Amino acid sequence: MNEETFNLSIRKFLKMVGVSSQREIEQAVSSMPEPAWAKGVYEGGWNARQLLAHMASTSGTAGFILGMARTSSAPSLGGSYDENGFNAQQVAARGGRSVAEIAAEIRGNFQRGIDAVREAPDELLSKQFRAPWGVVGEVGDVIVMSLEGHLGMHLADLRSAAV
Repeated sequence: MNEETFNLSIRKFLKMVGVSSQREIEQAVSSMPEPAWAKGVYEGGWNARQLLAHMASTSGTAGFILGMARTSSAPSLGGSYDENGFNAQQVAARGGRSVAEIAAEIRGNFQRGIDAVREAPDELLSKQFRAPWGVVGEVGDVIVMSLEGHLGMHLADLRSAAV
C-alpha cells in the first residue's frame, strides 16, 4: 500500500470511529427512560445526566489532540492541573442544559473532530505523540484509543443507567 492510500485509510478509519461513537451515544440517549437520567452511575458520584455532560466536555478530543500535537514542545496540562476539579467544573457548566442540548453539543464536537482530521496534514496524523493522560502512539492512533477507551467506558456506564 502506498503512503497516499495508507493516509486515506487512516482518515476513513478515524471518521468511522467518530461516527460510530457518536451514533452509539445518540442511541443510548434516545433509549434512556426519563427517570434514569437521575440514576447514579458512580458510587457517591455522577448521575447519568452528569455523566453525559462529562462526555460532552471530552467529545472534542480529536481537535484537542491535533492542537496539542501541532506544538513543537511536549504537551502538558501543567503541574497544578486538577483533573477532578476540571471535570467537576465542566459538568457544572452544563448543569442548566437539557439532555437534548448536551447531545447536540456532542454531535457538534464529533463533527468538528471529523473535519479537523480530514484537514490535518498527513505528517501530523503519523507524528509520535503522548497525550497528557498517558496514551502514546501516532496522533491518529491516540485519537482512536482516547475515543474508544474513555468515551467507550463512559458509554457503558451510561447504558447501565437505563436498566
